[in-house]
Amino acid sequence: MPFNKYFNAKLLPTAEYLVLNGAKALAVPLKFGQRMEVEDNQLGYIEWKSVAHDGSTWFSGTYSLADFSCIESNNPDIAKHPQRLMQAAKSINPAFLSQSQGCHVKSTLNYPLLWGLGSSSTLIAAVAAWAEIDPFALHFSVSKGSGYDIACAISPGPVVYSLSGNHPAFQPVRFAPPFAENIFFVYQGKKQDSAEGIRQYRNQSRGVEANDVAHGSLLTEKMLNAASLHEFEQIITEHEALISNILGMPTLKETIFYDLPGAVKSLGAWGGDFCMLTWQAGQDSLETYLKSKGLQIWFNFNDIVL
Repeated sequence: MPFNKYFNAKLLPTAEYLVLNGAKALAVPLKFGQRMEVEDNQLGYIEWKSVAHDGSTWFSGTYSLADFSCIESNNPDIAKHPQRLMQAAKSINPAFLSQSQGCHVKSTLNYPLLWGLGSSSTLIAAVAAWAEIDPFALHFSVSKGSGYDIACAISPGPVVYSLSGNHPAFQPVRFAPPFAENIFFVYQGKKQDSAEGIRQYRNQSRGVEANDVAHGSLLTEKMLNAASLHEFEQIITEHEALISNILGMPTLKETIFYDLPGAVKSLGAWGGDFCMLTWQAGQDSLETYLKSKGLQIWFNFNDIVL
């Protein structure tokens, strides 16, 4: 049966790490994402192609219909990921592809893979929709992440997301600050391994206390209700201090952005991918400032958030 559906990329403005402990997190789907298209091919096997934003094929492979074992691929390590997803989907829905005579699968990103905006989570959501199963069931069968990115993949706008055990809850919220023209998302130029970040967080020595989780939830509410840029910056600074204390890591304001006139916070796993900062002096001067840091990829809030 043909399948064609698009899923949103994501960012996590609040409660990174703490969302794993039950904190309420603000999660935003983006104007980037991944499309999956499936067509019958009658060849007796699954033909898979992953296409980059520039139209190039960055992965290709063929899989057995019987057990999804990889027949051949251009990258054996990458080949394991679609295989694992299809096998997990089949275990949840045994009818998945049971009548298929073969198919061609094409997944296409509309942004660079290295940006770390959710190429894995959008693929999980896509395979789940293709297999007609709960995307969170598939997510938790293959990942130790909170699942906020799955909520973003399938939501038309920002959500507040929380997790109790493996039971996700999320509801749509309005997150459109009147000072959005002063909020920017900046790519720091290094892909961060989310799974490794989660592992380090779970193993860190300080431990997470109930008041940390409550504090994270409170900061989410505060960010949603911030009435001024100054208030927003205070919330960012307080949030960074909270996570810095838990992780035992310096904040971005203490390191690369020590001379930033506004506020800055990490998004998701600390140490890479995107950060969020505030800037009041105009985009030309922001570009000059970021280039002085060796950073050249950035977006205004209104250009990227759904």
